[in-house]
Amino acid sequence: MTNTPAGGGQDAARTQLGRLLSQRSTHLPEHVAPATPDPRTAQAHPAPTARPVAPAPAPVVPVAPVTTSSSAGAGAMGVSDFAGTASLPGTLPVSPEEIQKLRVRVAEDLRAVRERQQAQTLEAEEERELAELFARRQIAAWHAEFTQKNPPLSKEQRSILHEEVLNLTFRAGALQRLLDQPGVQNIDIDGDVMYVDVVGQQRQKMASPFAGREQTIAWINTMAAQSGHGERQLSYASPYVEFRLPDDSRVAANVLTRNVSVSIRKHGGRAWTLGNLLQEGTVDQLLASFLSAAVRAHMNIVICGGMAAGKTTLMRAMGREIPASERLITLESSLELFLDDAETPCHTLAFETRQSNGEDGAGAITLSDLIEIALRYNADRIMVGEVRGRESMAMLEAMSASQPGSMCTLHADYPKDVITRLVLRLSMADLSAETSYRLIEGAVHLMVFVKKGAKPGEKIVSHVWEVDGLNEDGTPSMTQLFAPRPGDGRAVPTAFQMSPERAEQIAEAGFNPLLLAQYPHGTWESDQSSERRAS
Repeated sequence: MTNTPAGGGQDAARTQLGRLLSQRSTHLPEHVAPATPDPRTAQAHPAPTARPVAPAPAPVVPVAPVTTSSSAGAGAMGVSDFAGTASLPGTLPVSPEEIQKLRVRVAEDLRAVRERQQAQTLEAEEERELAELFARRQIAAWHAEFTQKNPPLSKEQRSILHEEVLNLTFRAGALQRLLDQPGVQNIDIDGDVMYVDVVGQQRQKMASPFAGREQTIAWINTMAAQSGHGERQLSYASPYVEFRLPDDSRVAANVLTRNVSVSIRKHGGRAWTLGNLLQEGTVDQLLASFLSAAVRAHMNIVICGGMAAGKTTLMRAMGREIPASERLITLESSLELFLDDAETPCHTLAFETRQSNGEDGAGAITLSDLIEIALRYNADRIMVGEVRGRESMAMLEAMSASQPGSMCTLHADYPKDVITRLVLRLSMADLSAETSYRLIEGAVHLMVFVKKGAKPGEKIVSHVWEVDGLNEDGTPSMTQLFAPRPGDGRAVPTAFQMSPERAEQIAEAGFNPLLLAQYPHGTWESDQSSERRAS
C-alpha cells in the first residue's frame, strides 16, 4: 500500500472530514494549557515514510477534561514508607502453627452455627461478627492454657493474635499485613526468602513469613480452599495451582522448583481511569484524549507490551471510557480487569477460564470457549485479557465481524515484534502468515505499546500505530501516529496523518486529529506545569 502526503486545507475542506473539522476548533481538554516548546524534544522526528501533514497554527480553546476516578485517591499508588514492613514476619507473638490451630477452632465454631441453622452459608456481616466473637473466646481459652508455662501476652499482642486469626479466616493470613501496605505490587516467595516490589522503590528482600515447606503449602491450600478453588489443592500430584485472595490479588504457586514458589500480584488502581494514568505520567492529556475518543469511535485496539508493563492497567482505564449505553463482556484466564464493578459506566459481564478438575482435562473452559459463549450474550464489545494461542483467531474474527470497539492485550517485548507476535499466536490456530496478515489488517485498527519507564514502578505509553491496509509484500501497513520522544521515551505525535476514514471517526467521537500536528511534542510540559500549580 502506498501512502500519499496529505493535501492542504483547501483540499481537506472538500471532504466530509474537512467539513466536519471546519465546524470545530482545535480544542484540548480544560486543564491543559497551550503547549510550550520543550528543549529536550526540539530535535525533529526521524524522516516520515507515510502521509506527512503540515502543522495547523490554529489557536487552542479549552474544553472538557478526561475524567479522573473519584475513588482512586492521590496516594493510592504513591511511594510508601516500607521501612517497617521488612520486620513484619517476625512480629507475631506466637508461632504460625498456633494461629492456624486457632483458625481451625473458629472455623469449627462457625460450622456448628451453620448446622444448627441448617444453612450452608451465613450472611457475610453475620459471619464476620460471629468469627470475631469466637476468635476472642478461643484466644482467651488458649491464653489461659498458654500462661501456665509461659509469660502472659500483652493486650497489644493478644490484639495482634486476634487480627491474625481473622486474617487467616477471611483474608490472606500471614501475608495480609504486607498486602495492606500502600504501594505493594508483587510478592514473590522462594523457600525461606521473600521479595517485595513497591511502587517507586527498589525490590525489597526479607524473610518469608512461613517457617518451612509444609507451612507454606498449608497456607497455599487454605487460601485456595477459601477462594472457591479447593478442588485444585497443591500437591505432588497437582504441582501447580492458581487462585485469588479475598482482595482479588492473583496467586500462582508450585512445587516444581527446588523450593515451594509463590508469586502474588496485587492489583493496584482498580478504579483508575485515563485521568489517573495522566496523573501518573503514563500518558499526557493529548494522548489520553486521543485514546478516549478511539474507544468511543468503536476502534478495535490491541495493547502490547512486555511482562508487567502496564497492559492490563491501560486496558482497564480505556474500558471505563465505554459509554453507559453499551454492554461489555470481559474474558480472562484470571480476573484482573474488574470492569464489572460500580466504577464502570457500561454494563459488564466478567468471564473467567476454568482449569480442568482431572487428569483428562474434564471441566476445562478455555478462552476460545469463552469467546463463543460471549457472542451469545448480546455483547456490544469484547475484551480479552491476553491472547496467547488459538483464541487469537476467534478474537480477531469477532473484532472484524460483529464486535467493533473490542480490545485485547498481547505480550511483545519490543515494538518491532508486535505483528510477528500476533502472527505467531494465529499460527497456533493453523493459519498461514498470509492469512494472518489479512485477518490482522481487517480486524485491528490501532495498536498501542506500553512499557516500563526508567523509574521503579513507572509505566509509559511509547507508541501508537494505525493498521491501514497491506504493504506490497502482504504485511499489514503500520502508520506510526505516536512515537517515543528523545530522553524518556514517552509518546508524542509524529508527522504522519491518520487515514481519512479513521480520522473522520475519531473526529465524530470528539477528538480533532489536527491536534496531533499542532502539538508535535505532546502536552507533557503543560500537563506538568498544571500539576505543579495545582500542588
